[in-house]
Amino acid sequence: MFSDITSDTRDVNLSSDFIDFAFSHVGRLSESKQLTFKNKFPFAVDVNWALLNVFNRTSEKWVKNPFKIRPENQKVEANSTFNFTAEFAPYDPDQYFFQIAQCHITINNGALSKNKRIIA
Repeated sequence: MFSDITSDTRDVNLSSDFIDFAFSHVGRLSESKQLTFKNKFPFAVDVNWALLNVFNRTSEKWVKNPFKIRPENQKVEANSTFNFTAEFAPYDPDQYFFQIAQCHITINNGALSKNKRIIA
């Protein structure tokens, strides 16, 4: 059984596993949302967000993902937190958008580096 990404029992966790941007106008940037990452390890970790390009069915072309998490790459020091900013800018009017963001974490504890993946 997997523990929830927001669970306090995890060595790394996120403040939320779901962000709702509600209504946003086409081509305009939504109000930013904060996503807090907590590192409970006694050493730093590197956090890398992966948001892939998406297929626009209207234009039938691959376009940049309408969701953004900034910064995309960040080192989070031991026993600390960092606030990421999530934004949304829809490219089609009157559509619902859904995205699963992948957060790749590299553990740097002086031994062999290990990668972990969190899906938020």
